[in-house]
Amino acid sequence: MTQRDELIDQIMATHRRLQLLFASDRSDPLFDAQLTVSQLKILLLLYLHGSTSGQELSQVLGVRMATVTGIVDRLVAHRLVGRREDPQDRRVRRVELTGDGRDLIDRIVTAGTERHARLLARLDTDELRTVAAAVRLLVDAAEADLAETDGAAGPSWAAGVCGTAPPVPPGSGQVERAGGE
Repeated sequence: MTQRDELIDQIMATHRRLQLLFASDRSDPLFDAQLTVSQLKILLLLYLHGSTSGQELSQVLGVRMATVTGIVDRLVAHRLVGRREDPQDRRVRRVELTGDGRDLIDRIVTAGTERHARLLARLDTDELRTVAAAVRLLVDAAEADLAETDGAAGPSWAAGVCGTAPPVPPGSGQVERAGGE
């Protein structure tokens, strides 16, 4: 095993330990949400890409339209999503997050933010510079990987539906990029 491979293994093991420490926090809103995995997938897709048709959700999730309809019906009953007529094609119904749905996913997506900030506050300035540089490198690698995978697979659903970057979570301290929501 090369030194590079050993470093990757060490980083992955450390990251796994950090994930377990964060997962042990039962105040995470995901535990209170009472959502099925399929419901959560739809909410996250709508959060990241905006309103979409049931047909598009069916294609992305790889399930039948009847399945999507049932999942969306339950989300509508919980007031997490709504349906509206598509302005370009009145035969199509668009599914979109309600305010409650967006608030819930905001809380789930940003659940670890306060805890993460507390951990960072424990580091000195030099350590923070190191972490900032490392995180930027990881974000750059993730963006490059996404661009490669999207390019290899053809146009992505994300680009086809909204063509924008995911929203920057409120209070995350991240700067929103041009073209974001």
